[in-house]
This record gives sequence, structure tokens and C-alpha cells, in this order.
Amino acid sequence: MADHVLIQNGAIAIRLMQDDVQDYQLVAKWLTDQAVLECCGGRDNPYPLAKVLEKYKPRVLAKECVVPCFVLYRALAIGYLQYYSLADADRQEYGDYGVGESATIYGVDLFIGETSYWNQGIGTQTLSTALIYLFEHLQADKIVIDPRVSNTRATRCYEKCGFSKVKQLPEHELHEGIYEDSWLMVADRSRQMS
Repeated sequence: MADHVLIQNGAIAIRLMQDDVQDYQLVAKWLTDQAVLECCGGRDNPYPLAKVLEKYKPRVLAKECVVPCFVLYRALAIGYLQYYSLADADRQEYGDYGVGESATIYGVDLFIGETSYWNQGIGTQTLSTALIYLFEHLQADKIVIDPRVSNTRATRCYEKCGFSKVKQLPEHELHEGIYEDSWLMVADRSRQMS
């Protein structure tokens, strides 16, 4: 699977998710774990294998603009990361931050699915590695992420990676039956590459 690795940075690697039952089963394992769901997606919204196949297979087969990836730590798959070119509707909602319509803006989402790897700085290392890939290899001008305001652990991680809070998005994400506010956070190529 080395040929599917997008980037390696020390112990962290990001590889493309494959159209393989083991990859789908791993996502289903993570997205049925109550601790993971509490942070990502909501405990009322588990993803057993059938639901994972329905949502993620089109992404893996490049039928959607979202690029699904696995986070590897010392060659072990421990989490999920996805990136995508920001759609026009999102650009209108989020704004362009003075870079103009021609700017290359990506969105990114991630979670560590193996809870034994939480609170070790691996999320920060992973996102920093993803930023290198998006800025250097895909020539992104800006990268956005939108954690729930209540997810302070994620927000702190993103700030460590160079993201800044730009604005609050009211009732942006449905989480466990409640529409919660999110932060729109932005990382800027010019600040990251200097």
C-alpha cells in the first residue's frame, strides 16, 4: 500500500482509502464506537458497515469530490482524514478572506478512531502533515475546517496547527439531535510557508 501513501512525515503517514472490505470495516469500527461518535457525528448516528459502504464507497471510487484517507501512525491505521476543494456554496457561506474567487481553498475533516491514541499529540501531527500536503502538493491558498464550538479539544489542536478562528457559524452542525454552532477556522498558505 506504499503506492497509496500521499505523504509521510515521521511516524505519521496519510494514505488513500481503498475499495477494500478491510478499509470499510475499519471505518465502521470507528464510527460505531460511542467515544468516537461523541466527538464525531454523534452517538445517535452510528455507521455500521452497510451505511459506511453507502457513504464512503462513492468517495473511494472518486465519484464525489471528497478524497477519503486513512491516518497511519507507525504504519497502523488509526484514523480518518478527508479533504475536498471548497464548493461554491461553501465559499459563499464562509467568504473568501480577501483571496478572490480564483483562490484554491480546501476543506479538511479528520478524527482519530483508535481512542488509545488520543491525547498524545497525534491529531496535531496528522493535521500538520495534511497541511504540508495541501499547501505544497496541491498548492492550496487557504484551508478551512469547522469544528463544533463545544469541541474544545479539536479547536485547540487546530490552533496549534496554525488555524485561526474567523467567525462563528450559527447552528451549523446537527449533533445528537441539536444544531450546534461551529467555528470557521482558516489556515493561510502565506503564514504557514513563511
